[in-house]
Amino acid sequence: IVFIVVFSVLRWQKLVIITDKKEYQSGENLKLNIKNNLGETICFSSCYPYFLEKKDTTWQIYEYVVCPELNLVEKCMKFGETKGFELSLNGAKNGLHRISVPVCVGCREGNLFLEDKRFYSNIFEIK
Repeated sequence: IVFIVVFSVLRWQKLVIITDKKEYQSGENLKLNIKNNLGETICFSSCYPYFLEKKDTTWQIYEYVVCPELNLVEKCMKFGETKGFELSLNGAKNGLHRISVPVCVGCREGNLFLEDKRFYSNIFEIK
């Protein structure tokens, strides 16, 4: 019983990031749902709100272009909120992937983005 209680508490104290499918074709759009179970407000980067990572021997982040503006805090989520995002998998390589989401905790929109924590989606495959 103690294990179940501890697991339940840990499960509710994180960011839950889930893709709409387990398999995609390159070029397809991926739908992502994010639920904030951290107990506090979190915010995303205006330049790099997520990263696509591919599994080789380790997880490798896909390279982004350089952000042409300041990396600011954008799109905040209060505790308990759920948001949906959609991203294109154009140019994605075949293989196992996950989405990496850097966040700042308790920050304010418009301030410079400084990553406090990073969370990951479920693993999915691109064919």
